[in-house]
Amino acid sequence: MSAIRPSWQHLNAYVDGELSASDAAAVARALADDNTLAEAVATLSRLKAATQEGVEPFALAPGQRPKRRWRRAAVAASVAAVLLVAALASLRPWLGQASPPAALAGAWQVHDTWAQDATTSPPAPVDSGVMLATLHRFGPQTYLPDLRDARLTLSHLEIVRLADTRGEALHIGYLGNRGCQVSLILLPGTADLPVDLVRHDRGAGRGYVWRSGRRGYLLLAERMDEARLALLAETLHRATQERSPFDPETRTALRESRERSAPCLS
Repeated sequence: MSAIRPSWQHLNAYVDGELSASDAAAVARALADDNTLAEAVATLSRLKAATQEGVEPFALAPGQRPKRRWRRAAVAASVAAVLLVAALASLRPWLGQASPPAALAGAWQVHDTWAQDATTSPPAPVDSGVMLATLHRFGPQTYLPDLRDARLTLSHLEIVRLADTRGEALHIGYLGNRGCQVSLILLPGTADLPVDLVRHDRGAGRGYVWRSGRRGYLLLAERMDEARLALLAETLHRATQERSPFDPETRTALRESRERSAPCLS
């Protein structure tokens, strides 16, 4: 490979470990000289790891119980309970106090269309080249959460335009193995959203909006356990404000919340 900027195909092969030693060394040198490129590759690596699990079937045979893959310790349950109470307490003062932002109606339209398609046709894994191209187009520092601890798998990534808004938005879709469908929509340059987490309900659906810096976030789901979604919203709100990965206690709380919650199936 020449010394020019690596192509998406080379970066994808680099992440997969499919390059020759000389080509891998050339990509590594390019990453060392270009922080934006290095961030994109790091994000691609996380996304590929997040999508390798796939979406497990949620149907169980009569009398069958889901296998437990980890031992529930008393301290873990305590941490999960504390975090959940904190999340609900922080949300309560904001319920119903503000008018829904203009972007929310368009975000629900995007979520509804994707959720219907995902229900009728099982989605294919997100192509790594599409991931990298989307990140490059939307911005190198785009935050794409890994929600595997909440048993939610990234299954959709698309640049969209929302009704009643200017500019492009990024739609990230997550699927659970019990019928849950969660959308996280990122808006660039959105100064009119609140910094604090605010909830807006729509029938059986709940939407959470907030802002971190100049980027807006909208989290949407229908028929999802209220406490579980509240914890997920608080977790993402805190992570976007602090620009840091989930700590062990938060990851435990997400797993605990999923175990306690009812399926999203209607």
